[in-house]
Amino acid sequence: MDFSVLNKKTSDSFHKQRNMLKQLAQGKTLKCEKCNGVLTLNLATSEPGKGVVKCKQGCTDIILELGT
Repeated sequence: MDFSVLNKKTSDSFHKQRNMLKQLAQGKTLKCEKCNGVLTLNLATSEPGKGVVKCKQGCTDIILELGT
């Protein structure tokens, strides 16, 4: 079985999300791919060590585990 296509998709997705997080952390405005709403980065959540990237409509909702 050839996993190269799956590995490539996984790698591309990881790098895309990493770059999105970098841009949001730098204060840049990014839009949700589905609803075109503004994405927000919230690192001050009620759960310690967790962060969230999301749009208002909830199409994008990424939970981040923050390391120390």
